[in-house]
Amino acid sequence: MDIEKLKARSAVIKLIRRWFDERGFTEMHTPRLVGLPGQEPYLEPFWTEVIEESGPHHPAALITSPEYMMKRILATGLDRIYDLGPCFRNNEPWDGTHDPEFLMLEWYRRDSGLEDLMRDTEEMVKWVIEQFVVLNEGRQTAEVEGPFKKILRQAQDDERWRRLTVEQAWREYCGIELAPVLEDREAMAQVCRDRGQSVVDDDTWDDLYFKIFLSEIEPKLGEVPTFLHRYPASMSALARKSSDDPRWADRVELYIGDYELANGFAELSDPVEQHKRFEEEQLLRQSLGKKSWPIDETFIAALPQMGNAAGIAFGVERLVMLLTGSDSINDILPSSARERFSS
Repeated sequence: MDIEKLKARSAVIKLIRRWFDERGFTEMHTPRLVGLPGQEPYLEPFWTEVIEESGPHHPAALITSPEYMMKRILATGLDRIYDLGPCFRNNEPWDGTHDPEFLMLEWYRRDSGLEDLMRDTEEMVKWVIEQFVVLNEGRQTAEVEGPFKKILRQAQDDERWRRLTVEQAWREYCGIELAPVLEDREAMAQVCRDRGQSVVDDDTWDDLYFKIFLSEIEPKLGEVPTFLHRYPASMSALARKSSDDPRWADRVELYIGDYELANGFAELSDPVEQHKRFEEEQLLRQSLGKKSWPIDETFIAALPQMGNAAGIAFGVERLVMLLTGSDSINDILPSSARERFSS
């Protein structure tokens, strides 16, 4: 246990809350135990049950994200809200940037879009870095190299962090025009073969996309802080489709150094479309042999009242890792899953 890194983690949490509080956001403490968690095919909730004193048993899950409840709160009329608290994901690695219990920051705005999210994120991260340096009297330890220094330089100048569409990223890093092969599984399979990637019959278009993205694009994105946006619609189940081309969606991720720190959307508020996407995710979970559960109809019913909103999820511990030069989330937690559960 590294006491200085635990102090750094505590300082970052306080600074984040201060940034949002001073800008008129209202902090929410949403439930961590729910009856119907998110439908994401590649996230696994922890399941338990709630037992009433009188006897009834209710299936329950720890949240993988506070997203559903936050959007329901937006629908009641609040317009700038954030939640900073623990989230839980099972079947995750126990090192690197992952722990089954981690801190998630999410914030939402009514009458907003992706540019508002990118501006919020950039201003918040730069401000936290500046204040963190002040708290540490400007000192940098010898082991804090690379990504931290790059972030610090960005925080000290007036340049906007890079905004790059997914289409531009494929063109810049691979020389591939992605638009002509969007939603065309066979065309994407040939792109993979041409680049020496294996292709099997069960690979979906998304699977093939990630074979190239994860090996050739993502490792280079964080060389300077970069917002990657305008994702293929198939990868954005909770995001609005782009108004000029429904094959794309209004989704954004932030990359700094080796880390993906944030993932946000211009929120889908059409209940019919959202229900359809959830049904597709249920079917995908079932095809993968995974547990499925009913759609949260209360969430669906709230969507039209949410308005034109945008929201983003941010990995707090990943920012702490960058600020402390840590290679593993285990180094900055009071007690990691590996420490608690490994024999």
